[in-house]
Amino acid sequence: MKKLFSLSILLLVALLSAASIVDPRWGTPAYVTPGGAFNITLDAAVAIKSVALAAPGLEKPIELNYATSGNVITAKVPPGTPLGVYDLVINEGELYEPKAVWVGNVTGPLRIIQLTDIHVGVELDMASLYRLIHGALVASGGPYDVVFFTGDLADVGGQVWHYTLFTKYAATIPKPVFAIPGNHDHAGDDPLTNYQKFVGRPVWYRVIGPYLIIGLDSGFDGYLRDDQVKMYEEVLKRYPDKVKIVLIHHPPFYLQDSYVVETYRGPQDVDRLNKDPTGRRSYYIVYTSYLQNRPAFEKFLDLTIRYKVALVMAGHVHSGNSTIVINGTYFVTTRTLGGSIDTSHGFRTYVVYPDGRVEVDKELWTFKNFTVLTWGTKAAQIYAESSLLPPTITIDLPGEFAGLKVFNGTAELVKAERHPLGKYTRYTLKIAGKRLWLALGDYQPSPTVEVVRILPRSPIPGDVVTVTIRATDPNVGVPFITVNGQRILASYLEEQPVYIYKFKYTAPTTLQAAAPSGKPLSLQIGQPTTTTPPTPTPPPTTTTTPQTTTVTTTPSATPTATPTTQTATSPTATPSATAPPATTQPTPAPTAAATATPAPSYQPSAFPVEAVILLVIAVAGAAVIAVTARKKPTSEEAKTR
Repeated sequence: MKKLFSLSILLLVALLSAASIVDPRWGTPAYVTPGGAFNITLDAAVAIKSVALAAPGLEKPIELNYATSGNVITAKVPPGTPLGVYDLVINEGELYEPKAVWVGNVTGPLRIIQLTDIHVGVELDMASLYRLIHGALVASGGPYDVVFFTGDLADVGGQVWHYTLFTKYAATIPKPVFAIPGNHDHAGDDPLTNYQKFVGRPVWYRVIGPYLIIGLDSGFDGYLRDDQVKMYEEVLKRYPDKVKIVLIHHPPFYLQDSYVVETYRGPQDVDRLNKDPTGRRSYYIVYTSYLQNRPAFEKFLDLTIRYKVALVMAGHVHSGNSTIVINGTYFVTTRTLGGSIDTSHGFRTYVVYPDGRVEVDKELWTFKNFTVLTWGTKAAQIYAESSLLPPTITIDLPGEFAGLKVFNGTAELVKAERHPLGKYTRYTLKIAGKRLWLALGDYQPSPTVEVVRILPRSPIPGDVVTVTIRATDPNVGVPFITVNGQRILASYLEEQPVYIYKFKYTAPTTLQAAAPSGKPLSLQIGQPTTTTPPTPTPPPTTTTTPQTTTVTTTPSATPTATPTTQTATSPTATPSATAPPATTQPTPAPTAAATATPAPSYQPSAFPVEAVILLVIAVAGAAVIAVTARKKPTSEEAKTR
């Protein structure tokens, strides 16, 4: 008993003394030149035995010299360290943060890609995750030095699974990533506990060669707090000669789909810039949420103009973009990458020069482009319909997959670099084709498809029937399913995806659902009816045969690119998912006319189970009420009634 008690005490002490890395993180990596030093902040002081950097392609981690002071470690990078992004490894992995250190030598132009408003988990647009994957591949293979995420990474910050999915796919980017939160990251989690756990600090700054990059948090309501403006001033004073770039979610200035050049001479101009000089609108370019703390907003503008900030980039406004130039400072707002507006999806790229010049590239719209990325124990697969993917992409995947199979388009595996600690493998691929489907590794699909629910269970003509299906494949993942030949992408209403198919019911019908190379599942919707004549001698029995083409969207032999039958949530591209003829190709799925033997059909019972449950609940409730009615109230009960 004493030994058990002692063990419990030791365990408690270990838990209380456990530490984690506060800074740097993958969403705010430290920048250091070869031979330079950087600081590491822990949330508790621990005994440090080793500090190292690890990255794919290294035989072993690079050991760093270090010194400690309380919970701060100062680590020095060896002069010959190759340039790139590294994982931070402390005490041989006891503390670990992926892609937290950027070893660079930035002296020239800084090439930026901005991805904003990902909204992973949003229910109104099931394709947000696929747009994130598409943006990640563009960022990974494009000519960009850094990737900026400007807020609303999760649709609801209080939902942990939103961040789980975001980090899962954003972590495939092999370049330095800098992120800030948006108002949706505050939703349900205003202290940003989840954001800080999965991404990093919400307010930060980094000096990168000739550049000073500052990340601010405009909060849930869209304005700056006094303490942030104070920090902003201190950092600007400390680095007055740097070229300054600011990331903030809510745009300080915005006018939809416009390019405006204005001047700011002081606080007296806030009212002028808030009023349309033409009188056609009730507003002009001030984003009025900032006026909830007008003194802080005026101070922020004064500092921004006085210290000649080169670029302030924002998101938040889904339906458009704008470029407002005030006293030489570019205030640029970019439309959403994810989110719930069906065609307003895109990203923007920039080039900022050491002399302070800013090039704002034309915004690219991506709503017709998307990419699906899945992986399992045996293989990973990329399914893409895009005109924007670069000819060479690099992607980090948590697995070592040998071999390449191509079903659509063309692809060549240039190299596969293993992580020295086995954390992930970095793949470089040359690709071509607007309809790309490839698999890395041993492609052995083994999907299972099951019905989660059919609503309504017993439809009548005119009802919209919603069929929810779950498909899984531990070997390779599931890129999509087909229902009667129509391709359906996953809906992420939770961490485990489901596939939602809707159609207008007119008569009993049979649906066939399948994942690529999987056995089709046959679904009977509605009950077929059979009528028999009174005697066997007259004409033969008449049977009403269930129709197989009553879905409002007529299936075709070529699957479409619609993730669901809801127009507002669907990418608009409609290329074929069928691979070129080959003996080893996966089968996308049968069409409505498929002759494969169906699996046992799924039929709801004639008398719904829900009705039985409701009847039992009603009877039990009546019994409880009857017993309660016969009970005499006590004196205390009588007083409170």
